[in-house]
Amino acid sequence: MGEIVNKVKRLDVITIDVKDFYFEGKREQIDLSDLLEDGILMEKKFREKLKNFDWSIYNDKYVNVFVNKGLIIPSWAFLLISYYLSQFSKDHVIGSSRSLEEKLYNISLNGMNLNDFKNKKVIVKGCSNIPHIEYVYNELTKRLSNTVLSLMYGEPCSRVPIFKKGLK
Repeated sequence: MGEIVNKVKRLDVITIDVKDFYFEGKREQIDLSDLLEDGILMEKKFREKLKNFDWSIYNDKYVNVFVNKGLIIPSWAFLLISYYLSQFSKDHVIGSSRSLEEKLYNISLNGMNLNDFKNKKVIVKGCSNIPHIEYVYNELTKRLSNTVLSLMYGEPCSRVPIFKKGLK
């Protein structure tokens, strides 16, 4: 009987784990309608609420600000909220929790050096339970498609080919 050879270890591929693009940290949400008076933004009361609010509860957290009830909010109100959150939160967005995750993923993805993958075989690892994983898959594919030799999905031992340069 011959020697057992681990063919997976011998593969010349780079594996990217999508969970590496996830920012660890506590997430919080602010429903802007909670800061209104019966669904109406009264400037003086709104400013007073913001000024007296304990913004430190968002210290070192990622925050998304949304309007739950589809209310019409003047643009300057978002600037005020952003100002206060800028003093405490790690980062924040005006929008959904998905918008927050997409922003954070883009920060991570923008830190990738695409030259490290030039003309290489790349596997994007599957089976992570990070939120909105399909967004990361999409962004990675967009960014890598003009750089890598081939892109695969899964694990080195059971990969699914996505594309190989020169083949359609």
